[in-house]
Order: sequence, then C-alpha cells, then structure tokens
Amino acid sequence: MPLTVLFRLFLVLLAAVIAAPAPAATLRASLSDDLATADPFVFPGLITAGVLRQVYEGFTAMDAEGNAVPALATGWETADGGRSWRFSLRRGVRFHSGREFTAADVLWTWERHLTRKPQPGYSAFYLRGVEGAAALQRGDASSLSGVTIPDPHTLVVRLTEPDALFPLYPFLFVDRGLEAEFGPSWPEQASGGTGPFRFASWRRGDSVRLEAHAGYWGGAPAVDGVQLSVLPDPNTLLARYDAGDLDVAPLPENLVRSAVRQPRYDGQVRAFRRAQVRYLAVNQDLYPPFRDQRVREALRLALDRAATVDGLHAGRAVLAEGFVTPGLGGYHPDSAAPAPADPVRAKALLAEAGHAGGRGLPPLQIAGAPNVREEATYFAAQLGAVLGIPVGVRILERGAYVAAINEGREALFFNGWTADYPDPMDQLASQWFSASPTNRSRWRDPSFDRLVDRARSLADPAARHALYREAEHLLNAGSAAVPLPVPQYVALMRPGVTGVVIRPDGTPDFRNARLP
Repeated sequence: MPLTVLFRLFLVLLAAVIAAPAPAATLRASLSDDLATADPFVFPGLITAGVLRQVYEGFTAMDAEGNAVPALATGWETADGGRSWRFSLRRGVRFHSGREFTAADVLWTWERHLTRKPQPGYSAFYLRGVEGAAALQRGDASSLSGVTIPDPHTLVVRLTEPDALFPLYPFLFVDRGLEAEFGPSWPEQASGGTGPFRFASWRRGDSVRLEAHAGYWGGAPAVDGVQLSVLPDPNTLLARYDAGDLDVAPLPENLVRSAVRQPRYDGQVRAFRRAQVRYLAVNQDLYPPFRDQRVREALRLALDRAATVDGLHAGRAVLAEGFVTPGLGGYHPDSAAPAPADPVRAKALLAEAGHAGGRGLPPLQIAGAPNVREEATYFAAQLGAVLGIPVGVRILERGAYVAAINEGREALFFNGWTADYPDPMDQLASQWFSASPTNRSRWRDPSFDRLVDRARSLADPAARHALYREAEHLLNAGSAAVPLPVPQYVALMRPGVTGVVIRPDGTPDFRNARLP
C-alpha cells in the first residue's frame, strides 16, 4: 500500500478518535438518608428536596450566594402593590418528556396541590391567598379562578391580599401530561420536571440515579449522570469514600469534627454557607411546665451552647441569638450577641417557677435524629447537672423522627428550617405562624401572626425587615425555643472534582460538576 494512502488512512482514524464522544461520566455522591418520596407534591424534607430540585424547577431559584435568580420565569411585575402578579415564562423550555413547558403546566400544578387527597400538596400553604383557592379546596369550584393565561408564556395571578413575596415561593412545576399518561403513580414511573437532571431510578434504601437532561434550557450538565448512594452510617460513608467509590461525600454534622482533622483528607474538605436556623424546640401542649416562660428561659441559660461550636462542630458553625439566618435576603437582625450560659440565673428562674432543683418536673427526653446524638447527650447531661431535671435522650431513625415531631409527639426536640427562598418570611412563618403546617412547636402568638401578615404585604424590603425584627423580638422575649449553632455544609471531594457546590438552601448543584 502506498505511503500516501497509509498516511491518509491514519488521518481518517485520528479524526474519528478525536470526534468520538467522551466515555460516559457519572458523578458518584452520597445521601445521608433515603428519599422520603419521589412525589413533588409531598412535603419533601431537606434530603429529598435536595434531590427533587435537580429535577423540578419554579419561577425562581437560589444561587450559590443565597440570592433569588430567575428560573422558569424571566420576569414578574405587579401594578397594585402585590395584589396581582403578571409572570413572563421562559420560552423554549422542555420537560424531560419532551413536551413544552407553558402556563397551563403552572396552573395544573397549583390546582393539583390544592385538590390533592387525602392531604393537600405542600405548596397549598403558599397558594392560600390566590383568589378561588379556598373554593377549589372545598370542592365548590372546578378550577382556580384567580389565575388567567393570556398566552402560553404569560400568567396572571390575582390574590385576595397583597403578597410581595409570591414570586419567590418554592413552587416546583410539573409536566401535566404525565398523570394522564401513567396514572396517579406517575412519580414512580416517569420524570416530570424541567431541571438539569431527570429522575431515572430509585432503589429504596440503596441508591438514586439521575441522568443528564440534554435539552436543559440552561445548557446540558457536564456529567452524564449522578449516582447517589444512601449511606446513613458514618463509618460506611468514610469507608466507601476511602475506597474510591465516591467522588463527593457530604458529611453529616456528627462526622465533621473527626473527618476534617484527619491528615488524609487535606485539600479535600469543602465548606459552604447554610441558610438555616436550628433550635431546641419545646411543645407546651405535651409538657405543661413549658407554659411558664421562666422554665423555658432556664433551659436556655443552663446550656453552654457556645462550647459546641468548637467541641462538636470543629469551629465550622455559627451561633446566633435569633430565629432568622443573618443576611438572608439582605436582612440583618438587631438581636444582641448570644447570651452565655448562666447556671446561677437558670437555677434561680426554675426556683421562681416553683421547681427548685427540678422538683415536681416530670422526666424529659431530648428527641432527635442520629446526626444529633452527641449534641443531645451533651445537652441532656447539662440540664440534669444544672437544673436537676431528669433528662434522657431519644434517637429515632430520621423518617420516624420527622413523623413524630410533625404529629406533635415530642416535648423537647431538635428542630430547624433551611430557607426555601431568600427572605426571612420563610423561616419565621414556616416555624412560628399559628396556621403553618410546619409549626412543630405548636407555638401560638396572635401578635406574631399579625406582624407576619403585615410584612407579607409590604413590597419595600426595609419596611418588611423592620417588622421581621419585631417578630424576632417577640420570639426571643418569650423564650420560644433555644437557638443552637448552625453548622456549615461540609463535604469531601476527590482531587480533580470541580464545579460541585451546595447552595445555602441545601441543594447540591451538580450541573457544572466535572470529573478528573
């Protein structure tokens, strides 16, 4: 064969190699617990939400700095102070099914939340102010009258009262064609979102598989997929990471202290800001002594919370004396620095309440999930030593624990809220508003409710923030709970892995992930 022919053949083969697609690249990460559901209409909890937000999107999203950015809406405007909203939807967006995303899908999603049985969808709380929502929930109407659709990419929403935050609410919009195609169990059979990844499979208790959405409006992900292994046991998590089975390993809070101090992980630890509040919650309905504000304040003063920042969180936590993440949505509280532990004052308050040395107080248990076992044990010992209250520790599997506090079955328990949208309203109203379905403490204060309702109607952030400060003052003055340190999100990442971030709302962002 002539040399020139061989050379040409070599060039052809070389071009084919260069043009060939790169081998499939799957990012391997972990989950600290199994999903609670694959259904976007069910209240997800933090871990499940972090997965579903890869698949489903709303009007806006939270960026890595905690700011609201446009997602499926490119713009929104109000001409009457938030009483009505006009949304311009992003054009050219495709669901994972290939169907086009339109205003009809928004309306269908909302109507499904309001009419879902036996419980409404979790977004029904955010929709309660839409005209016609109550009638639709009662069955007195067949459609949501407060929503009109001038064209496929425009949506007009009329509210019964002004709501300046409506565009920020964490709606996740769903492909309306899937229920007709697959029936009510469609979340187990199909992926119904527009997000950068489609929901491919879920092996309960074992793993979740996400596959890249090549037609994503923001550009296809850099990896072909994400394999999420369910690894609730910390020792197994580290063993799998050390064996090279994981590229990214988000660390549960009770593993951070030991992991970050190990030399073998030098250069592999990544930390991210967390938009969360944490506290020891008290349920006055279950434990009558908690109805006395002096008893609640004695709990706070008996605990050396500052010591846990270094002792339990390796310095990767922040203690604030409040119930809103400082800086969230530009908000800055005026609360004082965290009060130090004061055992003498704590004992005096308990004595004033008629329970000197813990006399007459029924036994207590601090309830929590496995990730707070050490913290719960530390606090229980302090309460016993300082106040003389017999306090045990009850650790439940996460799903059972969430069910118990949702149903009001725990008197003293770890609780918190990670912001779903960047405004203090989320953390204040979700946790403390009397009618909130996630008010797990069953706290009730009509003055607080009035402040929250007024703030919701104010378009001016400065005026809204002033009311938030008043609301926080009520919670602090009433010793509503015991604020706790908020740890950072910490993850181990294999050398060469880039582009993975954890947003302040707890959502891992895999879209720009790249493997070595």
